[in-house]
Amino acid sequence: MTLFRISSLALLFVGYAIAFAPTLHAGASNKSGNPFGNGTFFADSGTFSAIERSSNGFLGVIQFSASSSNSSVSSLTNTGIATVYADGQQFSGAAFGSVSGSTIAATYIGNYSFGILVPTYTLNSNGVITSITYSDKILSNTISGQLSATLRNTYPTQSFSGQGQTTIVLKDLNPDTLIISTTSKTYNPTVTGVRLTQ
Repeated sequence: MTLFRISSLALLFVGYAIAFAPTLHAGASNKSGNPFGNGTFFADSGTFSAIERSSNGFLGVIQFSASSSNSSVSSLTNTGIATVYADGQQFSGAAFGSVSGSTIAATYIGNYSFGILVPTYTLNSNGVITSITYSDKILSNTISGQLSATLRNTYPTQSFSGQGQTTIVLKDLNPDTLIISTTSKTYNPTVTGVRLTQ
């Protein structure tokens, strides 16, 4: 009688272990492609989205494709887009990125074009202005920036955080001398982002 009770208890335990073994194994295995399993990882390629912010009103929204073959010296392509708001202007341009281990980096450029009325004066023989005509001159303010961040697994995808640096070149036309002047500003925003696709 005692022997029968021990055997029943042992069979119950074995049945429980068999029933739940696949569930316990699935989360820790890399055989099913689980990115959080032992020995598995996300690919270097993929699409990412990043937000840059700073306390002085700077805001950058960047979406880019990354691969291990890209580098900071690669030519920019149209696979990514960057939209930056700063100094009351919206800069738009292209972006690309690269992933190396747990580090993600991106580079981007953009511009904001605007027109300025340039006066042309007509003088008489005494040097007196007799008429003024205006023509449009197009100027382009530009940005160039990069970011670097640390990737981490955040179920069910990856997220990242880090720092960026963006330089903005602003142009202005002196209406008296008709000379174009340039000034530059540098922003150092914080960066947060997430992987959108593999």
